[in-house]
Amino acid sequence: MNSARALPASERMRLLRALDVQPLILRRAAPVLQPAAPMPAAMPTALPGTVPPGTTPAADTLALIVLLPAGAAADARQQALLRAALLCLPSALQRAPCVESATLTTALPQAAAYLVLGSEARAALGRLLPLDAQAKALIEHADAPADMLAQPARKRVLWRALKALRQRHARHA
Repeated sequence: MNSARALPASERMRLLRALDVQPLILRRAAPVLQPAAPMPAAMPTALPGTVPPGTTPAADTLALIVLLPAGAAADARQQALLRAALLCLPSALQRAPCVESATLTTALPQAAAYLVLGSEARAALGRLLPLDAQAKALIEHADAPADMLAQPARKRVLWRALKALRQRHARHA
């Protein structure tokens, strides 16, 4: 009868190398991002690179604005999801201002692209952004962060939107 005996890790690795076997390592789950600081709930009155209403956009127009539904900036899990999503973008787009749609009362500044999360934010974008700016900008829609956390399959739409933003930034950079 053959009795199984556990080998020390160094001996096991030596035997695997001798047999020309490549050992695989089990990937661990990504560390959970802890919110360092709360996301801004409201957009400042003068963002750097914004274009005042009634003027033509210049070369220093914002590259991206992320429009969030109400309450997304207050929830730590939603913040972590958004941070992880923005880290997939080029560094110029990672610093995009995140704005809750409920806090906007005036016209939205013009940007080259908008990432709109949730139907509430989509309605606010259509209401606050002039039609000519909507025609010029890349507008990508995804579900609200709370919905993505409730049903992880909905994140797929967010990743597709981020891919489109990366591709457009690469073409125009």
